[in-house]
Amino acid sequence: MKKLLSLFCLFTLLTAFTCEDEPIDDGIDSGPNNTNVALIGTWDLTDFSVTLETSTDFNGQSFTSDIDIQSTEENYELTFTESNFTTSGNYTYDTSIVVNGEIAQSEPYTLENVSGSGTYTTSGNVMTVDGSFFEFEFEGMDDSALQGEQTGTFDISADGQTLTFSQDETVSQTEPTTGTVTSSTTVSTSVWTKQ
Repeated sequence: MKKLLSLFCLFTLLTAFTCEDEPIDDGIDSGPNNTNVALIGTWDLTDFSVTLETSTDFNGQSFTSDIDIQSTEENYELTFTESNFTTSGNYTYDTSIVVNGEIAQSEPYTLENVSGSGTYTTSGNVMTVDGSFFEFEFEGMDDSALQGEQTGTFDISADGQTLTFSQDETVSQTEPTTGTVTSSTTVSTSVWTKQ
């Protein structure tokens, strides 16, 4: 049962970072002729945090988990061109997991030499990304679930120097083969400053 809880916590952790449904306003529009001028350039990560509260009902047993993730060291860049992005650098984050009121995991993770790339489009304050801005590690497991198309929202400050992604989302789903019902609420933020 502990292995199931660890795998479930990993799944919910990865889900928190893949949705990137982040409500904010900036008024940038893109289309075939728009260059996303305000986004173009290199942005330095200054902070990210995620809180994920999950409840699961499996074979008549209920489980709750709270995952709190907070960056502690950031040396990570996100560079936008007109329609592409790249990422590179290092970052460290603390992860605290509480399952049914008991701390199941609490430790820092450091990822070095992280690099990635993808494409993006915007419409107003909504960004659709094919790729991933972050990599994550949990007990040596693969983060390939983070790849692929994702949609979220963003905000650029009035002076054009701060880019903020944030998320406040609730999802409920039932796994048809096992009947497992899972509900999760995610609140996340990442903040970047322009170089």
